Amino acid sequence: MILLDKKIILGIDIGGTNLRMGFVDEDFSLRGFERYPTAETLGGGNLLDSLADRVREHLAAHGPEGPVSAVALGMPSVVHRNHSYVYSTPNIPGLDGIDLGVELEKRLDLPVYVDRDVNFILVHDIQKYDLDPEGNRTILGCYLGTGFGNSLYINGNIHRGSHGVAGELGHIPLYGVTDLCPCGQVGCVETRIGGRYLQKLTAARFPDCHIRDVFTRHGDSEEIDQFIRDTALPIATEVTLLDPDCVILGSGVFAMKDFPMEKLMNEVRRRSRHPLPAEDLHFVVAEDSQTAGVLGGAISVMPYVKKGIPFRS
Repeated sequence: MILLDKKIILGIDIGGTNLRMGFVDEDFSLRGFERYPTAETLGGGNLLDSLADRVREHLAAHGPEGPVSAVALGMPSVVHRNHSYVYSTPNIPGLDGIDLGVELEKRLDLPVYVDRDVNFILVHDIQKYDLDPEGNRTILGCYLGTGFGNSLYINGNIHRGSHGVAGELGHIPLYGVTDLCPCGQVGCVETRIGGRYLQKLTAARFPDCHIRDVFTRHGDSEEIDQFIRDTALPIATEVTLLDPDCVILGSGVFAMKDFPMEKLMNEVRRRSRHPLPAEDLHFVVAEDSQTAGVLGGAISVMPYVKKGIPFRS
């Protein structure tokens, strides 16, 4: 049981497939964790009302005995650095141009902190694997799920940029590629890598194969080799730009059975600047965890709550 005298965060991680919720206390103990289908939860009627209704239902069914101090909401979105306004959410319709934090606060009567989901996941992974004991390292988080999530941790802090949108590595343009990306741009990295593209590739080139088996059955094919080369390019570009202490590789596609991880690492090293950082490049393969975003949200938000610092000025 979560103790009543401890601050409690409701962590929410919204993905293209599942929405995850759980309660996290000051010791980062997780309770009342559940997954809900995103489409079912957010579909129909007003999206904000539907999300607020699901939160209230979760509180009623699984909530702690003590009060919840705040909500940490991770989104697969481009989020303003004010931790509230969502610019765009390519993989979930209806979540563009919404002041999500403010609107949910009105409905829930709780402080709501919104951030990119990959920022929360990277914060979780850095703590889980004890990657920055001195608080001064540069770490890249590369998460290959439906799309390509990227988070930047530079000199001990999440780097958000001027507007909060730093790290959109999946949406840098590829030369000569003209496919339309769900974000509305043409030729983005995500038109060539990620789970959505892998599903399309599998259906077109290996129609007798389920996507879950594509690396097992076709891992040595030219098509998969090209997929690995394309995945390595943006990672190697960022490695050369930022000279990180380590690169975290995680999420669904990287966790698939027989994914050629060594081949990817070698390709990133090959395409990064030589001799350095390529020859002293360190990788951490993160365990694929359903709870990382929920826990990472609590880790990110708890210092604000404990010190009584408002999320937005």
